[in-house]
Amino acid sequence: MKKTIGMGGFTLAEVLITLGIIGVVAAMTMPTLINSTQGAQYKTAFKKSLTVLSQAVVMNIALNDYDLSQIVAGTNATAAADAKGAQSLWDIFHNRLNIVRETATDTFTDAAGDADQWLIVSNTDKGDYEQFATNHIVSGGTNKFPTLEANKKIPAGLTAIFMNDGITLIFDNTQSNCMKKNTNIGVANDNYCFAFVDVNGQKAPNRVVQCDNGLSSFTGETPGADDATCTVSSPTDIYPIAMYDQSVIPASAAARAVLYNK
Repeated sequence: MKKTIGMGGFTLAEVLITLGIIGVVAAMTMPTLINSTQGAQYKTAFKKSLTVLSQAVVMNIALNDYDLSQIVAGTNATAAADAKGAQSLWDIFHNRLNIVRETATDTFTDAAGDADQWLIVSNTDKGDYEQFATNHIVSGGTNKFPTLEANKKIPAGLTAIFMNDGITLIFDNTQSNCMKKNTNIGVANDNYCFAFVDVNGQKAPNRVVQCDNGLSSFTGETPGADDATCTVSSPTDIYPIAMYDQSVIPASAAARAVLYNK
């Protein structure tokens, strides 16, 4: 007589319970996983944007022999200051970046027919980047951040340059002589130029990066210095930057926290 060994199996109820547990776990973890993936993409794109903009300045020095400290105010969003060879902030980036469109040739009309560019969902209004700018303006500088207001669109008068990798540079072209204080050469005050980079252009979320604890206080540190009190667990897509001489750096504690992986 051969003894038959029974082959056990899962019942339908056990299978359904297992699938239910897997579904609950997936529902709980997927949002976190998606946010983490998007945050990593934004962080990588921000680092890339700083590199690309810095390289554009260095290339301009090599080819045209002038840097950010020598630019003059442009007459409009996308033009040099005059016809005598003086160059605006727009000229450096227009001539040295791979651009697919800009404010001079495309008004970015949206589906509703609104030509005022894309909606800013939120920003750090009166946050550390604004205080950063004010701190250096009162010390003698004249340049300023372009104004981005929450729940409004980007002002049409600003310069917006779309690069071929999807990154958008937004700035006021009337800024000039972007330089750092250096009394050895007669520069008595900081005069940084300011801008925003939107690492994925008109795509959502269109949020200016913020510290996890809200708007961090400005501590008066020098540009590029780290703020140990600020951490960013979920990077977003818009970053304030400061430009001077041959440098392009993050201009807020939150932007620096993303760059330094805090």
